[in-house]
Amino acid sequence: MLVRWADLQSLIYMVLYPSLMAWQWFYGIQWYLYLIMLILSVGLSVVQHNHTHLRMWRWKPLNRLTDAYLSVIQGIPSYVFFPSHIGNHHRFNHGPEDETRTYRFGGHHNHLMGYLLHPFLALTVVVPTSLSFLKKRSKNSDYQPIFEIILIGASAVILASMNVQLWFVLVILPQMHGLHWLLGANYLQHAGARPSSGPEATEPSTLDYSRNFTGAVNWIWFNIGYHSAHHESPRVHWSDLPVLHERKKSNVPEWLIERSLMFYMLRWMNAFSRKSPRNFHDLTPEG
Repeated sequence: MLVRWADLQSLIYMVLYPSLMAWQWFYGIQWYLYLIMLILSVGLSVVQHNHTHLRMWRWKPLNRLTDAYLSVIQGIPSYVFFPSHIGNHHRFNHGPEDETRTYRFGGHHNHLMGYLLHPFLALTVVVPTSLSFLKKRSKNSDYQPIFEIILIGASAVILASMNVQLWFVLVILPQMHGLHWLLGANYLQHAGARPSSGPEATEPSTLDYSRNFTGAVNWIWFNIGYHSAHHESPRVHWSDLPVLHERKKSNVPEWLIERSLMFYMLRWMNAFSRKSPRNFHDLTPEG
């Protein structure tokens, strides 16, 4: 039933995350299990993202069920990926018409504060777009988005009524952590990069609108670091992105290929108020 066997990793995350939540609900919170949950919450954001781009199952009802399941455990309706992410972000590739372009909020910048604020600023765009999309889908008698919202609300009410403190610590906080990374990933991958269209655009063959991370982050978060390859071929399965990256990296400027996400973010902390790490406005004409 799986389109690709690599998605067994996705299924493991989908089972392990609520299992750790349930264990700690009944037997007490343990810091190392909670830390694993936080790592999985980001991974499941990527799973939800990947499943929107390329369906996991060969049977449509099972894909719809997966959408609903991911909506509940992530606290984010799966349908929201369609209007802003697939319908806009991947269409305009960080260009002036991209609703969530990083330079929409305060101009071109690339620093820690920009990353921390970007998820909140992006929500001011994503939420209205998602509500408009919901209205259109409902008019077309597609009630999957409403079903996802109802499931999220019902599960929240049930769990909060059982124990509001545990609900907040074991459900809401990890969901907020996953959501912040989900929206913040747009900043990590595009802040400081050149727009793909407009007066500052370069030749189409130059893939300088997205940053890539080639290190260990890809092992735990489904090759999310190979972002240029993903933008160029959004329907390619996540397990094929490393090979696609190798084919296309000659068109990606070296300053947009990072080995370590952790060291990249540490450079932010060492240059909190400067335009660091490097962005395209720092390049010389020869660079």
